[in-house]
Amino acid sequence: MQKKTAEKRNQADLATVLKLPQGRRLLWRLLQAGQLESHGFVPSDPYATAFHCGQKSIGLFLQSQILEVSPLILAQMRAEYLSERNARQQEINQENEENNDA
Repeated sequence: MQKKTAEKRNQADLATVLKLPQGRRLLWRLLQAGQLESHGFVPSDPYATAFHCGQKSIGLFLQSQILEVSPLILAQMRAEYLSERNARQQEINQENEENNDA
């Protein structure tokens, strides 16, 4: 009984964090640090391989916890990240154009 109560509390805590843009940004950065898109193998370096596999393990754990709470939230988090990144790139491009015009 205690395990189910703790699981429900953990899910409620995560759901609360996911409601906040700041929480989604933080969790997205943590997922990126987990390097879920890479395999983690480093030729000739078993220690680096183990390190990367550990990172990925944590990333996969976090991803599974997020998906349990809200299956569609990862798509939202990715879209918010890409939107913010594109906005920053536009600012940089505009600054470069202004500097080139000067």
